[in-house]
Amino acid sequence: MTRRGQLDRATVFAAALLVAVGGIVYELILGTTASYLFGSSVVAFSLATGLTLFGMGLGSLLATRLTSDPGLSFVRNEVLLALLGGSSVLLVHWAFAATDVYWVVFVVLSLAIGVGIGVEIPLLVSLVRASGREESVDLLSKVLALDYFGALVASLLFPFLLLPTLGLARTAVTVALLNVAVALFMLWRMGLRTRWNLLSVLALLVLLALFVASSSLERMAVARQYTDPVVHQETSAYQRIVLTAYGSDTRLWLNDQLQFSTVDEARYHETLAHAALTSVADPRSVVVLGGGDGMLAREVLRHPGVQRVTVVDLDPAVTTLARQNRLVAEANQHALDDPRVEVVNADAFVWLGEPGPPVDVVLADLVDPSDERVAKLYSRELYARAAERLAPDGVLATQATSSYFTPDVHRQVAATVVAGMPGRTVVPLSVNVPSFGEWGFVLALPGGPGGVVVDPEPGAVPGLLTRSPLPAGLRFHDLETLQQTTRLPRDPSGREPDQGWDAEPSTLLSPRVVTTYTRDMRLWRY
Repeated sequence: MTRRGQLDRATVFAAALLVAVGGIVYELILGTTASYLFGSSVVAFSLATGLTLFGMGLGSLLATRLTSDPGLSFVRNEVLLALLGGSSVLLVHWAFAATDVYWVVFVVLSLAIGVGIGVEIPLLVSLVRASGREESVDLLSKVLALDYFGALVASLLFPFLLLPTLGLARTAVTVALLNVAVALFMLWRMGLRTRWNLLSVLALLVLLALFVASSSLERMAVARQYTDPVVHQETSAYQRIVLTAYGSDTRLWLNDQLQFSTVDEARYHETLAHAALTSVADPRSVVVLGGGDGMLAREVLRHPGVQRVTVVDLDPAVTTLARQNRLVAEANQHALDDPRVEVVNADAFVWLGEPGPPVDVVLADLVDPSDERVAKLYSRELYARAAERLAPDGVLATQATSSYFTPDVHRQVAATVVAGMPGRTVVPLSVNVPSFGEWGFVLALPGGPGGVVVDPEPGAVPGLLTRSPLPAGLRFHDLETLQQTTRLPRDPSGREPDQGWDAEPSTLLSPRVVTTYTRDMRLWRY
């Protein structure tokens, strides 16, 4: 080890800002990775935040044992944090794909990274003290201010630049490179010549190699999670998108949840589309909420009178895939390129609240309400907004999760539609989709007796499946099978189909549908 230079405030401030940006990004990376792999984003981000902050507390305590040589301790910490944080995404992916203890890996990584982050600021302050400055209170307040400012910068960079541009794995490596750069910068400013100069350079080279190989390594880890070959994968600003293909079976997965299989998706999409459109006289304008894969738009366009279809899907990566990927575009028959179709990449809840012309049909093809982020799309308020956009004789249809695996959710969605669209008659539907199981839908029509009507007698609900003819060329349904969708199966508990439809509605302030979904899913292991 050779001479030590005197650290000035600018050096400390620059280091504090850079490590603050990296620390918050690591926390966001861990939460996002966990939400993609494990399901609930609320649980994932709560655990990632809590574990990382707890680790930071441990790191702050540990820092008191490292102050005998704070400069070198800071450098060591940055290099070790870089190697751990830079590989964190790939480690969690591999643990998820190869073991049953992925949560343990996630917890250990979150704590360890938190410890590394927590050590940083105390060591920087100790460095200034070691340089003979006694302005600790003033310095600490400014360092913490920069730390908080860096947190804001990181929270903006991550969703709007880093994640969409680099993806999770490369974002983690990029932040790790920043840690090593700070270590080298501090070594230079302190004038230190130790083995850590060489180790820092070696860590830099390892991380650069990992950056180059991260996409391939991530693809390998993801491929282990699926039975069929992965032909496309990407991480958008909103979710992880994976497309698999084997023979004639193409499957789309969002955050590891199956969205469709081309073998049997017609059962799902034909039910959702044609149950609604045959219940409207001469439907001309249709809004599809979700449905960015284009399958539902394909079914809507089979009705010759339809003049305008608006597909409102949050994620442009999904709609781009539906247009440009050959397998998906062929499956949806290039529906999103039809001149009658307008694609809007927006939040469906927000979009419905904007003024617009009345429409004949609203179709909600949205992901299951497994967390609070999605719960608003199954809320009383959303259905009230949909009611305002519908023409007086318009119809709403929504997917409502499995009528067998999550029967209470099916019932609660129906009750929520009743609460949000008073005066309409709600008819629950069910159809067997082999890749999903028995699947539920909810149809809301004007007039009739009102409330939920289960397995209605012919003519009991005016216009149900009778106002417009079923188009030709369907793969699965004819009029008889479509009418059979009103007959519901018993649920696993043996409850009769007409029982339990008076559930409490889900609202923005009380997203009950998430609790119900979690409770229903606890009965199953798949």
